[in-house]
Amino acid sequence: MMIKKNFSIKAIAWILGIFMITSSLLGVFITYLAADEEFNEVLEDDLKQNAALLNAMVVATKATPAELRIFLKEHVRMDDEDTIWVTVYHTQQGWQISNFDHYNPLQKRGSSFIEARFQGYGWYGYQHDEDELIVQMYRRDDLSDDIIGDIAEDITAPTLIGSALSLLLLSWLVRLIIKPLTLLSRELDQRSGDDLSPLKCDSQTREIKTLTSKLNRLMSEVDEVLNRERQFANDVAHELRTPLTTIKLELSCPEPDISAIKLETERVNRIVEQLLTLARLEQHHWKKRFEPIALDTRIQAITGKYQRLFKARGIALHLELEPCHIEGDVTLLQVLIENIFSNILRHSPRTTEVNIALTRQTLSIKDNGDGVTDTLLNAIRNPAVRLDSKGEGLGLGLAICQRIAAIHQASFHCSHACPGLHITLCFTRQSSTSG
Repeated sequence: MMIKKNFSIKAIAWILGIFMITSSLLGVFITYLAADEEFNEVLEDDLKQNAALLNAMVVATKATPAELRIFLKEHVRMDDEDTIWVTVYHTQQGWQISNFDHYNPLQKRGSSFIEARFQGYGWYGYQHDEDELIVQMYRRDDLSDDIIGDIAEDITAPTLIGSALSLLLLSWLVRLIIKPLTLLSRELDQRSGDDLSPLKCDSQTREIKTLTSKLNRLMSEVDEVLNRERQFANDVAHELRTPLTTIKLELSCPEPDISAIKLETERVNRIVEQLLTLARLEQHHWKKRFEPIALDTRIQAITGKYQRLFKARGIALHLELEPCHIEGDVTLLQVLIENIFSNILRHSPRTTEVNIALTRQTLSIKDNGDGVTDTLLNAIRNPAVRLDSKGEGLGLGLAICQRIAAIHQASFHCSHACPGLHITLCFTRQSSTSG
């Protein structure tokens, strides 16, 4: 069973800092061991070579004991930094000469590394045995240890200083990161669930700015979705109140008017369809389906579909269509035009003539019916006003047309035709296939 643990950035930084110092110290220790071993090998080789060299020099010069004593006194180091203890034995003549005034009996013969105690110190050296001459050459242990200690100090100091600087830098970076995150977290904790206003960002760190920007964008999108849902709920409650009340009153009568109930039911169905269409339009997914459209061809097809309905109402259709190519969504543009035609058929009973004109950029639809009130016309011209269905769906129908036009970056204008209503749609997004 796996246990998930939560770590703060500060805790991770401390762990990383401790690991850095530990690894640095471990590296220094391993380096010290390697340096100690290498240095001792160098010292051993040096003693061995110098002992052999001194033996060869005595043999070559045939130096007397007195001459050898003077040579050792003058040329062999006896200071504290690198004290050397040299003793030369002549086994045949029975004498021994040393740079120190002492008598040290020969313990054994043969060439090998040797150890001894002298003057209260430990000594380590090499004995070179060749013919009648034996040369012993020692170096004090404590002096070798001091040299190794100096090497270790030279290695340790820069490493520890570098680790300390790295730790300070890491601490500063963590603080730089944690402080704005802490402020951001504190601001979020202090907010209520319905507060989706933008977060403040006082940090100059690019990543923190990006995080704040992403959070603000997310909250803005969530706020937009919630507003759409609240608006849809308000629209449903507002639009359905009247027809549902009428149906309820009719059903409470001893002899309900079935035809009235049927008409109100159809009205409810139309309102629901329009509200759902309006809600879908506000989800901002339609631009992904844009494609080149020959608008004159689409209008021909739609008017052909509505020709029979207009003729049955005694309405004459007049078309003046020029070639017009735009970028858009075929389904939405069909909904827009059909909504205008349906409003004319449903809400303008005295209309006898509809003129449809299309140029390369503008679609104009004008009827000679009853038109709309000044109040509704002003509401249509004001994008901040939410249209409703007080004219049995006229407001919602025009609201849908407005939204479709906005999606296509087109302007939607309504004006009095005296008599009737004049709707003008001006497109700015021309298709690349247009001439």
